Amino acid sequence: MNRRQYLVRTGAGAVTLTALAGCLDRSEDASSQPVSDRTGERALDRAVGTLNLAAVALAVDEDALEDVERDAFDSGEPTELIDDARDHLETAATELPSDRDADVETLNTYADVLEQLIAVTAVVTDEALADAVDDVVAAIDGEGDREAAAATLDEQTTEIDAARTTYDEALADVRSFGDRFEELTSLEPAQLEEGVAPLGDAVASLATIGDGLESMLDGTGSLERGRDHFENGAYDRARKAFAAAETAFESARTAFDADNPPAGFADRVGTAHCQATRLGEAAGDFRAAASAAADGDRITAREKRNDGEDALEAAGRCA
Repeated sequence: MNRRQYLVRTGAGAVTLTALAGCLDRSEDASSQPVSDRTGERALDRAVGTLNLAAVALAVDEDALEDVERDAFDSGEPTELIDDARDHLETAATELPSDRDADVETLNTYADVLEQLIAVTAVVTDEALADAVDDVVAAIDGEGDREAAAATLDEQTTEIDAARTTYDEALADVRSFGDRFEELTSLEPAQLEEGVAPLGDAVASLATIGDGLESMLDGTGSLERGRDHFENGAYDRARKAFAAAETAFESARTAFDADNPPAGFADRVGTAHCQATRLGEAAGDFRAAASAAADGDRITAREKRNDGEDALEAAGRCA
């Protein structure tokens, strides 16, 4: 299996541990230079080394999504390292001349980026969304509370949307880094951008899954309303509700087809896709039944209604 890390990856075109190790040696090399007071320079070098260590500690491989039941991402170590780096940067800002303010600001932005990526990684590796998927699938299958599942899903999609915004902000900062960033850290901005790209892909994929699940719940609600209208003889209302359900289930299928889900979600998304397909078929059959009933064609209405019931049973076999 090809493994990828969200921030630091080994191999060509990636941020390597060798490069980071080189950064950590900068304070030793610089100490031999004839400078009267190296307090500020040493603080700046230590900040660079500590931030690069935080980047290494932040590295999360693809197994975090291969197995959604594994332990959640531990943000403790990289967060502590960033806090230490902030302390060094405060010292550097005080001790260095004003013409080095831009360097301190660049490294503070680097720290901001790492903090943002920590927050995003915590969301992406959290198994809460996987639980939400299970809740939605169970609710649609009639084995769970749909309102509770909707509330849980809404909470998770809100977190994912926020994580996506945070990632975009971090990426914008990475793209703003110039040559001076590389001189300070020995890391090319392009390499850093490439290293964090899989994290952005994961956030986008989870957001798409969330969109699909929301459409599933919308479709299920419309389907139930349509059946109630049908039972009450309100065939025009039933037809409109069933049409809305068809649209929602089609949106769900489109979302699930839009991208390959993280491996840890593949089976769950496959089940939801199956449900969306069968429930969409049921909604179409029920809509045809409502149209036939409105026209007084009882035979066709009964046949299409039976087809819809068969599709509902098929949806129940997806899980």
